[in-house]
Amino acid sequence: MFRGQFIHKISKTGRISVPSKFRDNLKKKYRTNFLILSTFENSIICYPLPEWDKLEDKLSRLPQFKKETVEFERYLIGNAHECEIDTEGRIMIPSILRKDFNINNSAVFVGMLSRFEIWSEKVWKKSLVSSFKKFQKSREVIDEI
Repeated sequence: MFRGQFIHKISKTGRISVPSKFRDNLKKKYRTNFLILSTFENSIICYPLPEWDKLEDKLSRLPQFKKETVEFERYLIGNAHECEIDTEGRIMIPSILRKDFNINNSAVFVGMLSRFEIWSEKVWKKSLVSSFKKFQKSREVIDEI
């Protein structure tokens, strides 16, 4: 599972080191160095390839001409990029994603169980206040499950 927050510097060419705990998890649980990066809300979402395959399988069972399905696929699948963790533990974040999410000097990796997110450090800090308020509201709903 992917847990925790880690801040890493990003090079001008878009290379960034994946947190070692995340790399270890990819090797042990998923036996892969491949990730799928896509767009999700205010961050880049990263799936290990086996988790992405599960997601695509679910999407393939949705009605393919339903407006909501098409819009969801267009946004998530249309912005998906496959990348491999190199021998130095880094990935290349495509320039279009860096630009869309204003990731310039550093980024925050946020663990999300079977996936993780990459945020602009500035945007992440701004979102923490509203995230905590949403957390307070949602914990009551989750407690009922």
